[in-house]
Amino acid sequence: MIYNLTLNDKTQRKVFRELETTEKLISKVATKLSSAQKTCDIYAMSDLGIAHNVTRMRGGFFTGAAYVWEQPDIPFIPVDTTINVCGTALYQLHSEISVDEFKERCEKVLIDTSKYHWNFTNGNHFISLCHMENDENRIGMKKGYYMLVHASACEYKEQLYPVAGNWYYNRILTERLGEYRYLRFITGKMAERFYQMAEMLESFNRKRNYFFCKQVLAGKMGKEILNVSHYGMPTIHEVLIGVQKTEGLATLLTSPGKSIYIVKKEEKSKNHYIPHGFGLELPENSDFTYCENGIQIGEMNFSAGSITIGEDAVNRHGFPEKDNELRNYVRKIAQINELEICAELKQICSFSANGFKVWR
Repeated sequence: MIYNLTLNDKTQRKVFRELETTEKLISKVATKLSSAQKTCDIYAMSDLGIAHNVTRMRGGFFTGAAYVWEQPDIPFIPVDTTINVCGTALYQLHSEISVDEFKERCEKVLIDTSKYHWNFTNGNHFISLCHMENDENRIGMKKGYYMLVHASACEYKEQLYPVAGNWYYNRILTERLGEYRYLRFITGKMAERFYQMAEMLESFNRKRNYFFCKQVLAGKMGKEILNVSHYGMPTIHEVLIGVQKTEGLATLLTSPGKSIYIVKKEEKSKNHYIPHGFGLELPENSDFTYCENGIQIGEMNFSAGSITIGEDAVNRHGFPEKDNELRNYVRKIAQINELEICAELKQICSFSANGFKVWR
């Protein structure tokens, strides 16, 4: 079953139809590996959209969705989910800090790669100094300064990707449906080993984000507000891509320089899934289709690699100029996903793939 928690825009309607095939393929494989009928549930969130990774889309997996299947007699894992782990961590500062000092502290830690390979300035990752302007919330967050980071554990990325020469590559099985759709997967002990590594990565990335913030905020670090993954495997039969699974606080990422929101599930909600941002959509007058050699987006054909954000896909909702426009959009997402908006953090400055920016 697919749970539709999307905004129902053009891109999402197209992706949703493809997810119906993905659901059938996962259910079919789970049933073949069991002595009884097995099913798959997909939670399509408000940020459902185009994936940056072409291999992932070719295998039927898109960003902004949770994929959950009933545990079969023989475990299996779809490898085109291109599992790694990614998440956000937020820490309070117990004293004020200037933009110049924050920048200097970050740069000093970023050049030290003796323990970790920092990737906060790659892709859509970032380091941000934020400020909360009031204490009016029910979660105990205080007015003041906060450090937010978003990154993945790149140190082990290649070990779980389905690339030639990888430790499980020659054991990949394929189930097909229709002319161009397929599900590639591994089973048994191989799947169990895969999950053990994925589980380790989640803990590793939380420690990684904590270590970085601790080094930057030496002498100023207050309490941890959250440290949550939005990409990975919470269980051996569950994959999250751009989705947070938590009963606690989570981040709702928006646009560069704009407010970031702290949210949590409403008590009435029947699931613990939270979207991580706005997601990617197709440009106006563009479409995507599966074809013999991969995926066609607009006039471009992709067989592997990555799409170009800003050309092949664009940020949903763009870059809103007015704060009230952004807040209204966030409220719409919160209503669809049964979220409580707990706090608003205004970005002061940030490091990203676009360099260092001062926002206010």
